[in-house]
Amino acid sequence: MNIRIIELQPELLEKYHVKDFLFQMIKSSYGLDYVPEFHYDVMNIEKYYLIPERSNFFIAVDEDKDRLVGTSAIRGYDKDYHIENRDYNIDKTASIYRMFVDEDYRRSKIASRLLLNIESFCREKNYSEIYLHTQKYSTGALPFWLKNNYKITKDLHNERGTVHMEKILISVAK
Repeated sequence: MNIRIIELQPELLEKYHVKDFLFQMIKSSYGLDYVPEFHYDVMNIEKYYLIPERSNFFIAVDEDKDRLVGTSAIRGYDKDYHIENRDYNIDKTASIYRMFVDEDYRRSKIASRLLLNIESFCREKNYSEIYLHTQKYSTGALPFWLKNNYKITKDLHNERGTVHMEKILISVAK
């Protein structure tokens, strides 16, 4: 298996059917079809991830099959979640979005490689922390984040099992 991690470029959106892949992953992971309030960024990938300087979108491609097998995205924190004792903001906080790996490729360290790219990008762009939310019931998601030193900051105890998480980035002196 020859997997390459690539920064998404506009010309690759159609080549790898990125939006279709994302909606397939959303459907299989969460049982959801397109919901405008949740998926506006998928419909506008360039606006949210490719154009802004402090945003990015990475794809994992199986080069042997020329097939998209994973995604991950990052942008400045732009939500208004009220998490006690947290002061997330767009200048210092990055948010991870759309971390998916095709079921046939899981447990091959693809998500870990995508995450390394995300964290490296965040350090380059001088973010001091990374925020994400996930669902406890999404297969493998919570153990993955915990293994990668993300800490739960708030458990909503809701029907989806939503938890908010963060990782403080250690800046490296230059």
